[in-house]
Amino acid sequence: MDELQRPVTHDGSTEVREVVQRSHQQNTKNRSRRRLEAQSKGRKMNFSEYKDEVSEKENKTLINLCKAAKISVDQLKRLSAALARKDNAQQFLAEDGCLHALVGLISGKDCNKQILSLYCLANLAAHNLKLVQIARFAGPYLITHISGSNPQLCELSCSVLVNLTLSGDEQAHKVLLNQELFNNLLNTSTSEVENVKELSYQVLYNLLTHGDLEAESFHALVENIVGNLIRRPPIHLLWVLFSLSSNQMLHGVLYSPGLLDTLLQISTYEIFQKCDSRPLVRLLTPIVRVLGNLAAGPGSVEVSLHLIRHPDFPAIVTALLSTNYSSLCQETVWLLANIVRSEEHTSELQSRKIS
Repeated sequence: MDELQRPVTHDGSTEVREVVQRSHQQNTKNRSRRRLEAQSKGRKMNFSEYKDEVSEKENKTLINLCKAAKISVDQLKRLSAALARKDNAQQFLAEDGCLHALVGLISGKDCNKQILSLYCLANLAAHNLKLVQIARFAGPYLITHISGSNPQLCELSCSVLVNLTLSGDEQAHKVLLNQELFNNLLNTSTSEVENVKELSYQVLYNLLTHGDLEAESFHALVENIVGNLIRRPPIHLLWVLFSLSSNQMLHGVLYSPGLLDTLLQISTYEIFQKCDSRPLVRLLTPIVRVLGNLAAGPGSVEVSLHLIRHPDFPAIVTALLSTNYSSLCQETVWLLANIVRSEEHTSELQSRKIS
């Protein structure tokens, strides 16, 4: 009797091994996913944050959910990420009812949705798209939040306002100013929260440099700036002060020996006394510009003599001229040029060993 032939199973064995291997890989992925989900819940994070970039299909779904007011907190996170892209923001704003729905979430009672909606709105405003429309619909609620007691909502609302006013859209500025934004910003600038204070001055700077403020607003702003000028001021407070000093009609209410002394005190600390030996250029630049504008204004004689005779002025100027930051050196040269317009001031500078 012939021996039975065993079937050849090489190909079959290979296929079985491949199936088993794929099964193991899938099980490993599933375990990793479940572990990551569990860890994320413990940190109050969502697994959706680990997904890739928002696809076009997902973006359309998120827009429809937002429009229907059926969007969840996790989906709002994804929408915020999607709106960081300009094409997604254009698609969102082109859809009727989406902006209204988003503003409705800002004014709602769910704090988490309020916060995430403000993130979405900040991303929308950053693209300079339909700023007037955003200002008209969202402005009243943003102003309400910056006047409220919730510091997180206040800070995020200020961030949205920074983006809305940054481009210099005059119509958007006019809409916001008509909604009493200016007076509310003056109140917000006295907040104890440093970020809120900094952001409020940044919005004021944007309005001041791009907007059309009334004379009464200028004087109220000068009082605010002078009253809040301390040794460690918000950086944008100094930029607002620089912008005000560019208007010589305000020098009469702006200049005082105390103001000059405070600016020199800030410079002394920044250059010589703080732990970091590197001067903060974006803080010293507006200070030097303010001093330069005042030294070239109607009270130039008083300003120049006060600066020259200040005991810290020679060391400050020497340090500024010795820095590696060429822009700061240039600003300092312009300041000295405004001071030495008079021969009397030149000789006194030389006697103070600044030459």
